[in-house]
Amino acid sequence: MAFKVEDTSFGIESSDQIKIDHHLPDFPTQEQIKSQFPELFGVSSFLGKSYFDPWVEFTLEHPDEIWEKEEPEPELRVYYYITFFGLHLKAPVFVVEVSMVDDFMELTDYSLLLDEFDIEYARSGVLVYSAVREYAREKQIRSLNDKALKKYEENKLEEARDYIDSAIRLSGPSSAYLFNNRGLICWKMGRIEQAKQDFLASIGLDRENADPYFNIGLIYLDEAEYRKALLYLKSAVELNPSDSQFLTELGHLYLEMDREQEALQLFRRAHETNPNDAQVDFHLGYYFLYKKREPGQAVKHYKMGLKKDPHDQFALADLAVAYWINGARKKTEEVQEKLRSMKGLAPYTVSRLVYLNMEMGAYEQALNYYHQAMHENDPFEPEWLHYNAALVYARTGRDKLALDVLGLAVRAGGHAVIEKAMSERCLSRFKQSPDFKKLLRFSKRRHQL
Repeated sequence: MAFKVEDTSFGIESSDQIKIDHHLPDFPTQEQIKSQFPELFGVSSFLGKSYFDPWVEFTLEHPDEIWEKEEPEPELRVYYYITFFGLHLKAPVFVVEVSMVDDFMELTDYSLLLDEFDIEYARSGVLVYSAVREYAREKQIRSLNDKALKKYEENKLEEARDYIDSAIRLSGPSSAYLFNNRGLICWKMGRIEQAKQDFLASIGLDRENADPYFNIGLIYLDEAEYRKALLYLKSAVELNPSDSQFLTELGHLYLEMDREQEALQLFRRAHETNPNDAQVDFHLGYYFLYKKREPGQAVKHYKMGLKKDPHDQFALADLAVAYWINGARKKTEEVQEKLRSMKGLAPYTVSRLVYLNMEMGAYEQALNYYHQAMHENDPFEPEWLHYNAALVYARTGRDKLALDVLGLAVRAGGHAVIEKAMSERCLSRFKQSPDFKKLLRFSKRRHQL
């Protein structure tokens, strides 16, 4: 805030002409000032009150304490902004008196206090703000936030949520970064709507921070809500146009929207910004594997990215798929072996391993990964996990289990699953069975809704 300081008069103009009694002592004499600040006289031979005008704005911007004084007039509020220059809240003290009537605030006086009695008076009334207390509160908030993020990394999400909730209660609705972090925690917990609300709250508190725009944009990208995803991801890039991750994910969105040229431009920008960011290569690999159906090109980009980040299990899983489609069974097995040695496989990776082992004829291994996936809180594409398990059961002669699990797939994925099942050779013998016809009718009804 900026206040106009006038050397000759202080006062409030109001319709009621409320009388303000000033209680600050007279400004110290030259001798008194010199006894406390002898170094100031090296730059000026006379230190009048106007010399200290710059101290006013500093004190108003960076007070150590703010006290509200009791006044007889109910419409009038008087505040003392205090800055300590002595150690341990001792003299000298600079105090600025500010008065407020009907939300109109005006500086009314200021003084340099050298007497402990005057300082004690200035610090009486109601303590509105204390830098010491505020620092302690902010330190506690930061500590709670750090604990929440640590639990988040450890996947102890309920504990992380408890810590971040405590931080928000202590902070009040003013810390944008806390709402963004709670959004990340809720997102990982599968509480998507709460995560969206938190990211929007963070944006409302700080419109210049790109992170919550990016995070909510990714949620909408996952949900195939491309129009909304585009709105938020573009905002993130506009706020931080040199962030390679933001550029890459917006490029990914453009690929999903079949806007290839715009996507490739963003990938080039991301690579120029951060040549070591492997995600650009991984997104191009994904594009060539699943959108263009060119597994050879996909292998090329995944291998380039894995030179920069050799432990990215998502890229490794897709590289294994690309090798398999390209007919390189031995290389597929080598990548799978590397994945098996990793701890804490992500749901996406497990889903790919179910598919690969089913395709390669390692049926029991495929079922082991399927059961592992079903124990996850949020399995990746459960309809295709069920579908691949149904194929395993059908290929190994367990027809009843195959139909049961295919039913789960249809309930999760609907018409798309039935369409694929109708063209699958190992399921053809079920097409005339009552159970399969029932699934077909269920899928048609759901598709028509």
